[in-house]
Amino acid sequence: MSILGAMFTAVSGLNAQSRSLGNISDNIANSQTVGYKKVDTRFSDIITISNRSLNLPGGVVASPYYANALQGNINQTQSTTNLAVSGQGFFVVSRPTDQTGTLTTFSALPYYTRAGDFEVNRDGYVVNGGGYYLNGWAVDQTTGIPDTATLAPIQITQLTTPPTATSQIEVVGNLPATSIVNPDPALAPTNVKIYDALGNPHTVTLTWVKRSDNIWNLDINAAGSTLDPVAGTISGTNDQTAVAATTTPNTPGVAQVDTITVPTTGLPPGRTLTFTVGANTVPVTAPVGGYTGAQLATALASAINASAGMAAVVTAGNVVGNTLTVTADVAGTAFTGSLAGNGSGQIDTVTIPGALAGADLLSVNVAGGGPFTVAGPSSVAAARTSLINQINAAALGVTAVADPNNASQILIQSDTAGGTFAAAAAGAGNTVAATYTTAAPAAEVNTVANVVPVAQVDTITLGGTVGPGEIGDTWSITIGSQTVTYVNDGTETTLADIATGFAARINAASGMPVTATVSGSQVVLTAKVPGTPFAETLAATNGNVPGFVDIHFGTTPTTAGTITSISNQYNPAGDATVPATQNANDPAVITFTVDYGSGPQVVELDLGRFQSTDGLTQFSGTQVDIQRLSQDGLPQGLFTGINISDNGDVELNYDNGKSTVFYRVPLAQFYDPTALKRENGQAFTETFDSGTARITNPGASGAGTVRSSAVEGSNVDIAEEFSKMIVTQRAYAANARVITTADDMLQEVINIKR
Repeated sequence: MSILGAMFTAVSGLNAQSRSLGNISDNIANSQTVGYKKVDTRFSDIITISNRSLNLPGGVVASPYYANALQGNINQTQSTTNLAVSGQGFFVVSRPTDQTGTLTTFSALPYYTRAGDFEVNRDGYVVNGGGYYLNGWAVDQTTGIPDTATLAPIQITQLTTPPTATSQIEVVGNLPATSIVNPDPALAPTNVKIYDALGNPHTVTLTWVKRSDNIWNLDINAAGSTLDPVAGTISGTNDQTAVAATTTPNTPGVAQVDTITVPTTGLPPGRTLTFTVGANTVPVTAPVGGYTGAQLATALASAINASAGMAAVVTAGNVVGNTLTVTADVAGTAFTGSLAGNGSGQIDTVTIPGALAGADLLSVNVAGGGPFTVAGPSSVAAARTSLINQINAAALGVTAVADPNNASQILIQSDTAGGTFAAAAAGAGNTVAATYTTAAPAAEVNTVANVVPVAQVDTITLGGTVGPGEIGDTWSITIGSQTVTYVNDGTETTLADIATGFAARINAASGMPVTATVSGSQVVLTAKVPGTPFAETLAATNGNVPGFVDIHFGTTPTTAGTITSISNQYNPAGDATVPATQNANDPAVITFTVDYGSGPQVVELDLGRFQSTDGLTQFSGTQVDIQRLSQDGLPQGLFTGINISDNGDVELNYDNGKSTVFYRVPLAQFYDPTALKRENGQAFTETFDSGTARITNPGASGAGTVRSSAVEGSNVDIAEEFSKMIVTQRAYAANARVITTADDMLQEVINIKR
């Protein structure tokens, strides 16, 4: 019995190893099958009799173990509809039972799979390589919540998406705080494309104009709309006046002119004449040959003009004979000149008529001294020398020298600056008919008096109604070729406010020849250069300003650069509205309505929040700088592809840029996934042992996540399978050897009978 039992046990071993080899072959064959789950073999023994005294051979039973919960490798693909589960869970799929035309019917039995090589078929269904159709929950397009009560095959039928009319425009950017008021050329407008209910594009133009510091005008122009967000004209009272009157006439300056007269005789050799103005002195010294009066005047003019310090004050010229003029360089700036030096005093000339005979006596009185005499006989030269020596020896405050240009003449000059003396004349006993002449000292006299210029002053008196309704009233002044204009910005409450703004604009114009100050409702103009007249032309016109939305920016350290208020008071006929509450962090939204032929369309212009920098700001800059400009409208869109997110959302993409989630792919979990029944095409169905499927969102309740553009490969390990195959082969051979051994032993029993 034991021998036969051993043989039967070995036979069961052969059967078990055959089954194991079958599982191994199945695994190896499906090592590249997407989503395939390998089958392992588990062995259990069969007991007949087994106790302390007896154990009879029983056998072995091989049963399959389905590794359905073992994760396979996730491989990336190029298809966005390929899916892989990372973690626990199965895709819920359906098996088609019949197809007629485009109508597909499905089995009511749910199937499950990890084979995620899904593609969209001709009918829009998402089908994997095994022919199973992916199931999903439909997502409500209003709430965005999936309908978890209904799980059905996903069919892509939304091949177009209707247009979306624009309902919101968002502007994030900066207006240049350093822009001038009412710039010309204007700042570049902001254009945004919006869509109507039919998907037609239209352009809304936002025009920004700085009206005053921290105050901007916004015009919203919706071309083609029968409704206008901003419209109407602001016109005040037409009573503006601007009248000018001269209160201080212009008085031109006159340059001082002095005339200098030098001695007609000129300047003896070695003598010096100086001229001084302020701290500047120029000397003229006669050369060996001396200077004539005309030469001295010319030399003195040249010396004055050659001196840098002197030339900065006066200019010499107009030399006529022994005279020249000195003119102030700046009209109205007086100067005081003085002549000095030992060459500036009176000069007398004594002319000896000829040689003295024996009985002649030349007698000369000069400067209260004398007589100085020369008795004949004597030559002219000897007589001249004798007289010069006598005069100089007398120390009378004069100096006598020989005239280098006339051998018979003696020049006698006062040693005192500008000094005079008693003129030379014949003395007692004189018998010679000598000639005596006198030249007056150098002198300076004022011939044109200095006149200080007086600046012209004109007073402009403004008149007219003042207030917010007078926005756009224009005040202009033209002097020469330059015109300055001030435009009311609506913040003025008095004429003094207008005068202040007008004066500021005049003073900011670098080419204007006047300086403006304010006195009440008057602008006082004073010539920048005294003595230079000006004539102004004034104009005052009533405002006629197109409507606009009024935007104010902060003026305190905490609100600077941020929107503090938006007003609609200057939009008399437009439909734009502004926020009712404008506290810090309230939405800064302007609402307007347009109609492009498909009915009224309300649009919100989102400028951020009040007193916040997260929208439109006003900081330093040179131009309107828009960082983000977006709107929520779209034209009609055509289907372009699918994206599936980790949470299973099936998002359809369209060529208009819109993406919409229409489905969500759930995952099914089982308490014992190894007990699932295997079906063709890597599919499973639930069994009693597996438990009922729990359908959940990916990533929730222990379920894995969904990976798009990826598939899960087979969880078969080839090396492991080869190893098991070797072991199976050896076990099979061993069981066969048991059978042959038992046969030999039975043969021995038969041989006993022989």
